[in-house]
Amino acid sequence: MRVAEAGFTLIEILIAAALFVAAAFGAFELVRQSAANANRLRVRALAYAAVERLTAQLRAESRSAVAIWSSAPAAGAGHDDCVQLDFAAVDGGGPKFWSYRTFPNHGAGDEPGPDALVRLAGTAPIAPCDPSQRGETVLAGLRSAPAIALVPPAGLSAHQDPYAHANDSPFVAAGVPPTPPIALDVRDAGGAPLTGGNRIAEVRIDTADASRVVDLLPGVVPNGFTATLRYTCSERCDVGHDTAAPKTLTACAMSWQTLWSEFVPGGWFIAGTFTFTYSGVRASDGGVDTLARVQLATNDGSGGTLAPWDVKNEAPAAWFADFAPYAAAAESAPLAAEKQRCDAVQRAGAAGAFYLNG
Repeated sequence: MRVAEAGFTLIEILIAAALFVAAAFGAFELVRQSAANANRLRVRALAYAAVERLTAQLRAESRSAVAIWSSAPAAGAGHDDCVQLDFAAVDGGGPKFWSYRTFPNHGAGDEPGPDALVRLAGTAPIAPCDPSQRGETVLAGLRSAPAIALVPPAGLSAHQDPYAHANDSPFVAAGVPPTPPIALDVRDAGGAPLTGGNRIAEVRIDTADASRVVDLLPGVVPNGFTATLRYTCSERCDVGHDTAAPKTLTACAMSWQTLWSEFVPGGWFIAGTFTFTYSGVRASDGGVDTLARVQLATNDGSGGTLAPWDVKNEAPAAWFADFAPYAAAAESAPLAAEKQRCDAVQRAGAAGAFYLNG
């Protein structure tokens, strides 16, 4: 009788070992891929954060600038051709200048490198594309040179987002006043005068792992968006108000002109005009405008006839006081309202104040 043999055969052991090795390699590969993915995510997060910091820095610096422009908006084929975004500020300490620029045609051994965005600052305008001027690297890993577009006020309402290819909503809502450029009495490195106004500098930044578009507007007076006021006229708005500029009123004079008169038993029937001449100062340039309002005045007998006296010998104010009780019914209220307005303007002007119109 044979005894049964116990244990594994050599073939079974080899098969088990092969399965174990395959499973181990598979698990190792999963761990390696997970580590690589985590590293890629970390790199992308760092790149994203770097672009976010730069975007915040550009926006903050634009708020202290009086002008933003580009002295080298696009790099040519030359080795030291660059793309450069320039800022200028003016305060009690004098003008200040700073620039962001990159040299996309540089090689890996050049300083700065082709993928670096460098910031320079000084008290004099910064010459474009001078690699001998050293600055601080604020962003590395550029995939291409920043794209800079300067959008004038007249083009803002049609301006489109470079990614969405749709209108930029902040510039569409109510329109942007097409203000002319404002002279700043500051010059760039080439001696050209700088101007401010409602011009947007749009900068697109692309790295291998992140990209952003930032719209920059100088934030210091006289730059920034102009506030457009729309006036809704009250009952006073027709006085001293033209289409060029609202006014404040400081004086009013009244005069009388007889058109015809007829004496009848017991008094006079008279027709004429009271002219109220207002004067005011334009808010826009300080010039003085005048506006004459003419009110017809007749006594039609409904209130009686005027007592017989020579009206030409009375001052307009006294004549108005004598005539007003006899004015025709349809003219009485407009005359009284106009006289009340004229007196209010005159009182304000005599007190060194003004009558606010509108």
